Amino acid sequence: PLMKYLILIMCVIGAGALGYFGEGYLRPVRAAKSDPNASDKQDLLFNMPLGKFTMQITQNRKVLHLVFDLDVYIMGASAFQSLNGAVGRARLRDATVTAISELAETDPNLAQPHEAEARQAELTSQIVRKLYVTFPSVRTARLNSFHANVTARE
Repeated sequence: PLMKYLILIMCVIGAGALGYFGEGYLRPVRAAKSDPNASDKQDLLFNMPLGKFTMQITQNRKVLHLVFDLDVYIMGASAFQSLNGAVGRARLRDATVTAISELAETDPNLAQPHEAEARQAELTSQIVRKLYVTFPSVRTARLNSFHANVTARE
């Protein structure tokens, strides 16, 4: 009689464990896009202000002083969350400084006045293209202010 109760208790425990762990496999699956707003929320652009940058780039016989303020726009909530911490922002700022430094080496017109909106838009798209290589979630940017000044070097 004791063996019968032991087997019965083991069956009850086994069925409970099977139900507990196997529940995810037995539950009916809902359609992935049941919420029409779910996909829209994933595709939103999130503004991440990177702040003001002050750079001094030494070229052949001149020193280029740059002061600019930049906001980048991140695609998707999860990508924004991963970059929104102190480490993510620091990596994004470092990549932006690197992108501007590379542009200063390759673009001789960087020190020209950037009042024209077309020139600012072109500069912004060049920065975004360079950032996109490392941060594919960066979709666009806005250059809030940009000032360039050149001084001769002896």
